[in-house]
Amino acid sequence: MSTCSQKVRFVLEEKGLPWEGKVVDLHGGENFSPEFLKLNPKGVVPVLIDNEDVILESNNICIYLDDKYPQAPLMPGTPKGRSDVRTLLQWMDEQVHHDISACTYPIAFRPGVLKTYDTPEKLETYILQVPDVGKRNFRREIMSSGIECAAFKTAVPRLATVLERLNHILQNSPYLVGDQLTVADIAYSPCITRLDHLSMGIMWEDKPAIIDWHERIQATTGYEKGIRAFFVANVIENMTSKGNAAKQAVSELLGQAK
Repeated sequence: MSTCSQKVRFVLEEKGLPWEGKVVDLHGGENFSPEFLKLNPKGVVPVLIDNEDVILESNNICIYLDDKYPQAPLMPGTPKGRSDVRTLLQWMDEQVHHDISACTYPIAFRPGVLKTYDTPEKLETYILQVPDVGKRNFRREIMSSGIECAAFKTAVPRLATVLERLNHILQNSPYLVGDQLTVADIAYSPCITRLDHLSMGIMWEDKPAIIDWHERIQATTGYEKGIRAFFVANVIENMTSKGNAAKQAVSELLGQAK
């Protein structure tokens, strides 16, 4: 249920491309194994292997697939449209993906990690597996403080600002870039799904354009076969129950942001 893997599967299914998946145990640290780090030194999923080519970074993979397999195009036909898609993807790479993680881990995943790595020494060994020192410190802060950490308190209002921008865009078009489903819609849809699973729908309950857009996206073949088909019930139940417990904290942060 990695949001980054979800968007790539969405593209593959929307284009009707055959593919074979390999599950990587993120909580067990398989993504930090020597074998995986040879594929991606950052130790993150997904990785696309297309014949002899190894393609990294989920948004880049989506654009690569659209470039190489032009059937059912997912990029606009105009330079301005393609630029708008890339701008939205840049927002995601620079901020949104980080902020989704900064909500997911403190709310839902932290208790399971602390249970698995149940001593300070085990936990530190787990954290030190992360190749990037900034992400290491991010993970350490989350595991130490949960929803009291600065990353969470920053992420909620920043995501609220992004949702305001998306809502404004969607008031004037059915999709994020004009009248066509694009990689931009596909990239953002798993984020809305993740926030919904975390019981954070309060963030767009007053934004009907986002609600209508998300319903439109969920009706696509790509979403149904690439995202919904891979839902894991007990993972969603865990996210939702722990998200309900964090609702007051989220509401307070949203109130401070207004």
